[in-house]
Amino acid sequence: MMDKQQSYLFQVNLKGMISLLSEHLYSNPNTFVRELLQNGVDAITAIKTLDERHIGNIQIYIDETRNVAVFEDNGIGLKEDEIHKFIAVIGESSKREAFEANDFIGKFGIGLLSCFVVSNEIILETRSAIEDKVLRWTGKADGTYEIEAISEERPIGTRVILQAKREWVHLFSTSAFEKNLRFYGDLLPITITLSNNHESILINEHAGKWLNDDCTKGELLELGKNTFHTNFIDAFRIEAPSGKLKAVAYVLPYKTQFSGKQQHKLYLKRMFLSEDDCKLLPKWAFFIRCIINTDGLSATASRESLMVNNELKATQKEIAEGIKAYLKTIGVVNPSTYHKLISTHYLHLKAIAAEDIDLLKVFMDDLPFETNKGVRNFKNISTYQKNIYYTANIDDFKQLRRIAESQGLLVVNAAYTFEEELLKKIQRLNTALSIEEISPIHLLKSFQELDEASANTYTDFCERTQKILQALNCEVTVKYFQPADIPAIYIASGLNNGGKNSSVKASSNNPLTATLGAFSKKKETKPQLCFNASNKLIQAVLTIKDDYVIHSVVHILYVQSLLLGKYPVSDKEMNLFNEGLHNMLIMGIDNFINI
Repeated sequence: MMDKQQSYLFQVNLKGMISLLSEHLYSNPNTFVRELLQNGVDAITAIKTLDERHIGNIQIYIDETRNVAVFEDNGIGLKEDEIHKFIAVIGESSKREAFEANDFIGKFGIGLLSCFVVSNEIILETRSAIEDKVLRWTGKADGTYEIEAISEERPIGTRVILQAKREWVHLFSTSAFEKNLRFYGDLLPITITLSNNHESILINEHAGKWLNDDCTKGELLELGKNTFHTNFIDAFRIEAPSGKLKAVAYVLPYKTQFSGKQQHKLYLKRMFLSEDDCKLLPKWAFFIRCIINTDGLSATASRESLMVNNELKATQKEIAEGIKAYLKTIGVVNPSTYHKLISTHYLHLKAIAAEDIDLLKVFMDDLPFETNKGVRNFKNISTYQKNIYYTANIDDFKQLRRIAESQGLLVVNAAYTFEEELLKKIQRLNTALSIEEISPIHLLKSFQELDEASANTYTDFCERTQKILQALNCEVTVKYFQPADIPAIYIASGLNNGGKNSSVKASSNNPLTATLGAFSKKKETKPQLCFNASNKLIQAVLTIKDDYVIHSVVHILYVQSLLLGKYPVSDKEMNLFNEGLHNMLIMGIDNFINI
């Protein structure tokens, strides 16, 4: 039995820890290039605190015959105690203690381990600016390391030597290094040179020109074209002080999906971080690609994303406001670009306008909507007729479009995302407008009733067809309506109309409800099959006395009306349709055609 509580230290398998961090923390084997560049830049940043006039540079030497790469910087270097503390202790970083941590790109003390992905051994040779001693540190993937002094003269700085693993030899070619160095370091303000036995290549000759305010619109568009291989509609600048962020946003020249993910270029302190926006852009900004540099936000340990904190959230809001500010002014600054923006990205603009009243006011008149008379902008719709009618269900719109057009009405299809919400917000913005929802049940109320003589003529027909359709729980009516070539329409019940409750606005000035007054929202009605007394086929059916024939004709017309109305057809109903056609064929279709 233990007499008193004791404390123990965790035991760490160094080899396993190195494998975990180097092979699983980083998703891309090329990451070692970024990490070595980062360490070089941070070392140069550190020495500038001692000599602000110091001109830093990073040189990379490639020996393709031996598959060896050498990274060398003229930064501050390391002393022996710093090597033991910061290189040999996983998770320890000199950048968290020395100088000002925010000036450095990395601060987790694990970046050098990425080299173990491509090399079994890391050799680090360094001379500190604080002392003249030159040291060589040799780290192995099994978790062991050695330190020795070097007698030869070396300039202040650090050199990292890597021998490629057999499976990663292809990453140690000059062309592969040039590609990766440009990818990660093209924006770095420190001169980066790549050399081999035959040539020397300057990696970042024109680094970060777009960060300067004097960069022209044409130059920004050319940069976007070279970066993303796209001829963009427009380019504009965004600044977010909370994240010390500068960006150029590019408007895509083609439509994009809401679920699509755009490729960006995100830099942290001018070092490439990610092709993802890392949640900086608002969710509705699918039509934009960005080149971004932030000096005030922090990276995660893998340096493939940004840490979510208060600074990031504040930066997100500032970026969203920056995009909105551009959208609010582009119509005045450049009308041609504005109309291209509307015609290409109206769906995304509707999404933005749905959440921002000020932007809705800017775009409202020019936003396009589908109608039964083609696509029209809202200004055209609002001036076409006194009252604006819309359907919030696509199947309702398909059933309404021809009949509404025959009555001279324009109906908006608001079944798409944001559109009904937009129409309601427009109504609140402009109370002088009358915007009303209609559905197929309103059609029934607007159709012309039969006069007394016609009603008597159709009495027997209605009784017979009602009995035929009783098993289908469907009521029968006969009215006059246009277009006359539609023999019958099916109207679902009030609480089962296209999956929606038919509790829609009705008023005395609505031509589709004026004849019968306001529609009760709570009353449920049976589905109705309304025969068209203006249709020649229906007029001819009145003369049919044979019950066998009338059953077949009514079943065919019933299912046809379901199909015209885009309603689902059950197996039972489809069997009735097929049996009706079969019966007509048996009896001789000639008589049916000549009706």
